[in-house]
Amino acid sequence: MGEHIILICEDSNIGIFTGIYEAYERKLNLDTTVLQVGEEDNLRLFAEYIRVTPCEEKAQKVIRTIRRRFGEETMRIIFEALASTDRQKGNAVYQMLVFGLRGQYRGALIDCLSQECVVKVIALSTTVWHEYHHFYGFLRFQELANGILFAKIRPKAEVLSFLGDHFSNRFPMENFMIYDEQHDYCLVHGCGRIWFTISGDIFRSTRLPEFSEEELQIQELFKYFCDTIAIRERENSSLQQQMLPLCFRSNMVEF
Repeated sequence: MGEHIILICEDSNIGIFTGIYEAYERKLNLDTTVLQVGEEDNLRLFAEYIRVTPCEEKAQKVIRTIRRRFGEETMRIIFEALASTDRQKGNAVYQMLVFGLRGQYRGALIDCLSQECVVKVIALSTTVWHEYHHFYGFLRFQELANGILFAKIRPKAEVLSFLGDHFSNRFPMENFMIYDEQHDYCLVHGCGRIWFTISGDIFRSTRLPEFSEEELQIQELFKYFCDTIAIRERENSSLQQQMLPLCFRSNMVEF
């Protein structure tokens, strides 16, 4: 057996939690085991690679353990961290849980800032949190001819599930869709129902209805409003980019 064990996991919550479960189930040396998200070009010397098959049942067991041992706030932070694009996110969460489950720290796990893995997970969570909170205000729904509200976003992290929880609570009786162009999948919410996600293939195989006439009128009025209230002599592009970064503007009506 090699000096290190590398568990190769699918880049998903189920894949990563399954990897954590496998590390314990196989009774591996937790200190020399590494959780790798996806494939890497450079292989490590003197290491044994094990590919982990995602399993919903195993992942749910890990999630239940986290909630029972560390609470809902820690679970939220972990979910946010795993939505990041950072390739080290899986191993950071794994190391944090290994440390926490050993019971060497008396107090909330997320308060143990002397541990590098805990600091890493919180930093990833904070970055993702800031991004999806930006979308609460920057996301623009547009009404289609069939009455469905439609929006497109291009986030760095996979924030669609967080937006689904927010907007389904805000618009519980609306039919709406949010398409993530970056990760190519779509969130669908029906009136009075629970939201779900589907592959972005639907946008390549079918054509969405045009915007409704009222939507086009509102867009024109909104653009006119934004242009009218602007004071050209007091434009401050640097401050504007600080308050509204360029990466959010591609799908905003006023831009």
